[in-house]
Amino acid sequence: MRREIFEAHYDAVYKYIRYLTNDTDLTHDLLQETFYRFYQKNYTEHERTYLLKIARNLVYDHYRRKKIIGFFQLKSEPVAAGELPEAVIERNAENEKLYAALQQIKWNYREVIVLRYIEEYSVKETAMILACSEVKVKNNTARGLKALRELLGGEDDV
Repeated sequence: MRREIFEAHYDAVYKYIRYLTNDTDLTHDLLQETFYRFYQKNYTEHERTYLLKIARNLVYDHYRRKKIIGFFQLKSEPVAAGELPEAVIERNAENEKLYAALQQIKWNYREVIVLRYIEEYSVKETAMILACSEVKVKNNTARGLKALRELLGGEDDV
C-alpha cells in the first residue's frame, strides 16, 4: 500500500517542492520527510492533498527558520515540433518576466498562484492544501493576479 501511494504521488509532490525551493538536494530531503510524516499519520483519503499540505508546511518551516522567502524556479516547457527558435526565445523571456514578478509579490499570493495556475489545482483543492477557506483562496488569487498585472505593466496575459 505504501509503495502504491509513493508511486502515485511522488511526481506531484516532488514537482511542488522543487518549484518552491529551486534546490534539488533540499527537495529530496523535504520529499523524504513529507512521505515519512504522511506514513506516520496513516491518512486513508485525500492522500495527495495531505501530502502537499505536509510538503508546504515543511518548505515554509525551512524558509522561516532561514528567514528566506524569495525563491522560485522557472518552469521549463517542451519545445513543440517545428517551433521556430525565435518563438522559443520569446516564450522563455516572457516566462522569466512572469517568474521574476512572482518573486516580488507576497508569499500568500505567490503560493496560491503556484497552486492554481502552475500546478492547476481547483479552488477547493488549493483551500485544502493551504488549510484555509475557499473565499480566502479566491481573494488571494485575485489580489495576486492584480499585483502581477501591476508589476508586468498591466498586461492581460497573466
